[in-house]
Amino acid sequence: MKKFLRLSNVILLFLITLTSFPVLQGFGQIQTDTGEGVFFVNTHPYSFKDNNGYTVVLGEIFNNHNYSIHDVKILASFYDEISDNPVDSVVGYTILNSINPNGHSPFMLKSSMPDSSISRVGVTILGVDSSPEKPHSLLIKINSLEITDSLSLSGQITNNGDEDITNIKIHLVSTDIFEPPRILNITSIDLENTLGQGNSQIFSINGFFNSKSANHYVLAESENYLSEKTSIDDQKIISKNKIFSINEITLTNIKQDNSVVFSPIQIEAQILMQEFTQLSLKESYVFYVQIKNAEYGLVEFIDSSESTILENSPKISSILWIPENEGLFFIETYLWSTDNVVLSAPGKILLVHVDAE
Repeated sequence: MKKFLRLSNVILLFLITLTSFPVLQGFGQIQTDTGEGVFFVNTHPYSFKDNNGYTVVLGEIFNNHNYSIHDVKILASFYDEISDNPVDSVVGYTILNSINPNGHSPFMLKSSMPDSSISRVGVTILGVDSSPEKPHSLLIKINSLEITDSLSLSGQITNNGDEDITNIKIHLVSTDIFEPPRILNITSIDLENTLGQGNSQIFSINGFFNSKSANHYVLAESENYLSEKTSIDDQKIISKNKIFSINEITLTNIKQDNSVVFSPIQIEAQILMQEFTQLSLKESYVFYVQIKNAEYGLVEFIDSSESTILENSPKISSILWIPENEGLFFIETYLWSTDNVVLSAPGKILLVHVDAE
């Protein structure tokens, strides 16, 4: 009991010291716990205004404890450009009521009123409680995810637990390409019927498609059970839109065989667009290259080139990088539209070692 009280005091101290920092619209910056505890996965959760003018902020909580927690209470504060005092604030919870040890749960909070002046958001953890661990006794099977201008998911949930269950919630979660990925959208449904031990039920979820989405997964929870995070692989996705891909990424040292400081390196990739319509269209894209120091994770270089492409006609895009420091570097490639919308999954990450002259 004394150990539990001391641990509770540590959690309480962390929660009291956690503060929010409002930043530009589209991101909500928060201070994260760098030690053991409960903290936000992203320092910049995603936010946007919905069709009715409400500001929505999405993010993810990580439970770094060796025990389960529940009732994770989150404060979202909404600011305008003029004052550091919030113009609105709401309190909400993670979409999973129970988060197991080393588990994650997304959250989604919405302003209490439409307000066009809101341009900054901040989020803060207000409190958590410990709870018994829930078994992962819910099995999710994905049939298909159809992507058009919306999302249409069909699947099956099975109760592998040793008792009947009620109050079943299923969540379709979309994320972007960054690492760690940001939550871009959450669509949830409730199953009204009791699901008996060993029984299955078909379900469907229809939700909003965020064009920045790169990956999707499903979570489920009942009063006593959880599901594992079920990622939706490409074989289950039916896309009626264009599909872009980054292929055959190469690095070429222009002046000499080895990569050395101040010797130009050309980074090339083949861009391919597959069009699933009767029309033959030309599309514009922006090819990005980001280079990080492998030891420290710091961005060493970033550049982009813009071009156009026809369907099924591969296009070579290239970026020139002149290393200024020695060391081991990650080469990352991305493809976006000219409107800053993600077009494809990131290209394969390459490694290059740069030596001093």
